[in-house]
Amino acid sequence: MAFNLVYLIIYDFWLKIDFKQSDNGNFKLNQYHQNYGYDLEASLAKHSIKELNTPQYKEDLLNSLKKGNLQSATFVVGGTESKMFVEANPQFKTVNVYDENLQRINHRESKEEKKAESQKESVSKDQKKNLDSDEGDSGRKDNKVKKRKTPSL
Repeated sequence: MAFNLVYLIIYDFWLKIDFKQSDNGNFKLNQYHQNYGYDLEASLAKHSIKELNTPQYKEDLLNSLKKGNLQSATFVVGGTESKMFVEANPQFKTVNVYDENLQRINHRESKEEKKAESQKESVSKDQKKNLDSDEGDSGRKDNKVKKRKTPSL
């Protein structure tokens, strides 16, 4: 009596086919496994997608994107809703956003948020710098460096 023992290891990974490179007629496969660090849900959370507010719609959206689909989503920008399309991009740990004509766009809201954050940081640095200089001026003694004249020979 013979027993066959089969080990089956299942793990999630993203597979991307590179149609520009081939080896012996086979296209190159790029794998992005769990340890690569791509978090689809976190990437989606950076955008104001209406479907993420409803658990069932969120699950459906995530499952569709995990299958590699281009999925429609409702973006809320400045109080207005607009239909766009998203797809997972594990290589760069982001999601790609497309308009209704399937033209790739950079999501404006995330850029505006980054710009606002950088402006806040620069303002707070300037305020801190001004506070430090005010304190430094009031507590500073006259520390002028005197130059000595060297005798000429």
